[in-house]
Parts: sequence; C-alpha cells; structure tokens
Amino acid sequence: MKKVVTAKEMKKIDDDTIHSYGIGSLDLMENAGKGIVKEIKRRFKNISSRHILIFCGKGNNGGDGLVVARLLFNLNVNTTVFLLERRANLKKEAAINAKLAFNLGIEIIEIDETNLSLLDHHLKNCDIIIDALLGTGLIRPVSGMYEHTIKKINDSNKYIVAIDIASGLDSDTGLLIGECIHADLTLALAFFKRSHLLFPAAEQIGELELIDIKIPVELSTSHSLEVQVTEESDLKSWLPQRSAASHKGNYGHVMVIAGSRGKGGAAGLTALSALRTGCGLVTLALPESCQKAFEFHPLEVMTLPAPETNAGTFALSARKLLLTYSKGMSVVAIGPGLSTEPETVQLITELIPMIDCPVIIDADALNAMAQNQNIFSQLKTNAILTPHPKEMSRITGIKTATILEKRIEVARNFACSHSVNIVLKGAATLIAHPSGMTTINPTGNPGMATAGSGDILTGIISSMVAQGLTSERAAIA
Repeated sequence: MKKVVTAKEMKKIDDDTIHSYGIGSLDLMENAGKGIVKEIKRRFKNISSRHILIFCGKGNNGGDGLVVARLLFNLNVNTTVFLLERRANLKKEAAINAKLAFNLGIEIIEIDETNLSLLDHHLKNCDIIIDALLGTGLIRPVSGMYEHTIKKINDSNKYIVAIDIASGLDSDTGLLIGECIHADLTLALAFFKRSHLLFPAAEQIGELELIDIKIPVELSTSHSLEVQVTEESDLKSWLPQRSAASHKGNYGHVMVIAGSRGKGGAAGLTALSALRTGCGLVTLALPESCQKAFEFHPLEVMTLPAPETNAGTFALSARKLLLTYSKGMSVVAIGPGLSTEPETVQLITELIPMIDCPVIIDADALNAMAQNQNIFSQLKTNAILTPHPKEMSRITGIKTATILEKRIEVARNFACSHSVNIVLKGAATLIAHPSGMTTINPTGNPGMATAGSGDILTGIISSMVAQGLTSERAAIA
C-alpha cells in the first residue's frame, strides 16, 4: 500500500526530513527535479527536440519547476520559464533556483497584465507545458493572473505535466474549488495526495506517477498516516494458493439472503458472482415464489425457499429457517433486492444480530438497519457494510451532499465508532476499517455505473471471506 497524505501532513514530513534527518530543502527540491526530468525523458525519447514551457509560481512548487528548467536546459532542451511573480520578490529556495537558472542563461519571462499576450505565441509554438504554479495547500479559488494563465494553458491543447498536483486544486478534499489545470500527467512528489485519487479532482490529474524525492522511509510510519491506496502487488500474496488435491469443501460456503418479487435478479447476481470468484458452495435463500426461477439458473447455486409475505418478500416467520441454515456457513451476504416491506424490515433487524459468522450487509438490509441504529452495536462479527452515498446518508443521518464532500471522514468515523468495515461505493470507492485506516481503491470505470454492480460486489467480497481472507482484506481486494 502507498500512503496518501494531506497538505498539512506533507508539510510536517518535509519539516521532519529537514530538521531531524539533516536533508536540506534545496536537496529535496533537487531530488524532485531529477525525478521529474527522468520521468519526462522516459516518456519523450526525443526530448532534446522539444520546446518546453515551464510555468512557475513564487512558492516551493515554482522552485521545483525552476530546478526542472535548469536540468532540462543542461540536456540542451529548448526551455522557457514563465514566472507569475517578479524574480526579485522570490524567497528562499525558489529565489536560489531562479538565480541559478538565470545565470545559466535560461529565458525567464515575468508575466503580468501588461504582457499577458506573450503567452499566446509561446503556447502555440511549444510541445510540452510543465505546471509548477501552485502545488499543495491551496484553500481558495485562483484569481487574477493565475486564473487567466491557467485558462490559457488549458485552451492550448498541449501536453501538460503537473508537478505534484494540478494547480488550482485543493489537494485534500477532491473537490473542485475553481479554475484548475487539466493535466495529462501528474508527477506526485514523495506521497500521493488525496485529490490525486478522490473525484471530481482526480479527473483533472491525468495519468499519475509517484516521484521518489528521498524522504526517509520511516517517516511514513512514524506519522501515523491513516489513508492509503491499494496496489495490485499488495493483493497477490493475500489470495489463497490452491492445492491440486483440494475440493469444494476447502473454499467455503456462502449463504445469500436476497431477493423479492420483481427483484430476483439482484439475488441471482450476488450468488453467481460469489461462485465465479471461487468459493466452494453457495446457497441462495429467497422467497418461495422466487425460488423456481433459480432452480436451473445458475445451475451450481443451491436454493432455499423461505416463507413470504403477500407482497412476495421474506416473511417474519422465515427467521428460524434462515438462522438455522446460517449455522456452519462461512459467511452470510444479506440485502440485495430484499425490499423495504415492513415485515421484511422487522425480519432483517431481528435476524442480523443473531448471525454468528461474518456478514456482508448491503442494499435493503442497510436501509432496514437505518431504521434501528441500535443494531450496529449488536453485531456479533466484524461485519462489512457496502453502502452507496445515499444509503450511507440513511445509516448516518448525514446529508448525501455532506458525505460526498467529506467521504473519508464520514466513512472512517462510522467504521471506528461502530467497529465495522465500511465500503463506501463510488468513484473512488473507500474502505474504512475499525482501526481508523482508510483505503482508497483507484480502480473502476464509468461502465460500472449500471444496475447490478453493487450486487456483484457483495458476492465477490462474500466469496473472498469464505475462502479465508479477513474482512478487512476481502473488502480491500
């Protein structure tokens, strides 16, 4: 897992690197520049034939850009710097690197309202633009010269590389707060920032690569960073290796409690996805009038018909049957397509606290639990809840808009206070754990925005728990 930081956390890590490890801020800036240039050279094999514009602000991000300008210039790359500040007004590391660049003979153009038109000619004739205007820490919309410049850069239709984060983005929330760079490539320095991965800001990042600037490794653990991002390599060692002599009994038995009249498809998708993800056995419990439709499709799923209401939903009288069958199961998945029929809601709220094995709670089971908050404290196992933002609103009482603005905080607080794992679905899906750690899943695509994706996810997670993964790892995977 790679750690993900806020602007405040990154500043503290930088300060500790400088003061506790004796690595100077100029050295960190130089390391950043070297990593950025190495990545640009890797992507553009004929870099010396390119014309590159570098836009620099007055802070450390601008200082990084000035280092890049110097290193590219030394490679005989046609490099021009546009500085949105008087060079004489620069401070500290940015001033030092500006002087080094100027002394080398790099063209540095100070832009203001009087010569803004200069940008048009240069933008038209360049190949690559490097954004080193603002970096992390921005908390208000850009304005004035920065806003005008960012608009012109975006309108140029040239390849844009952002250093650390696209200028104009709040690096912490994932929200769009005003005009921002639309990057083709973002080269994150040392750690990923939240807005690299949280939408809608993540759509402005383009391709994302991490640049090592030689921050001491131990600082990523000593600061108790509580947000991380999933990498494929992390998951490979978690998945069970299968013996050639194994059999279906080795890979767990999933019980799915789902479906109602008109919503049997949700039940079928959950059961089938559990099988296709590799568990040994699946039993699908559903209202008896729905059962015949699943006797032959999918063929491998066993079915358990349960008493139903006049509306074709689970009846309260099904409780004993369902509880009996849950004994000895590896995991129970409950919720898809259940409906919110009052008698079914009562069944769910009475049944879930009595289940002894791990339980995956989704859809209408979450909606039922939202009507009785005490149930969360009565769960016997380390449960996994898989709400979308609207369902999260119902179980927390927090407005959906607020959840979308503070997804990490809302998911983490609920997971910690109720000792459950929360899979808050969306782009990007968050997995919050009772320990306080939150994992961002960077995968997925808009094609998943269709009915049934959540039902399939419930089946996949259930299958992984049945095969021996912990609830935390199954939710992440």
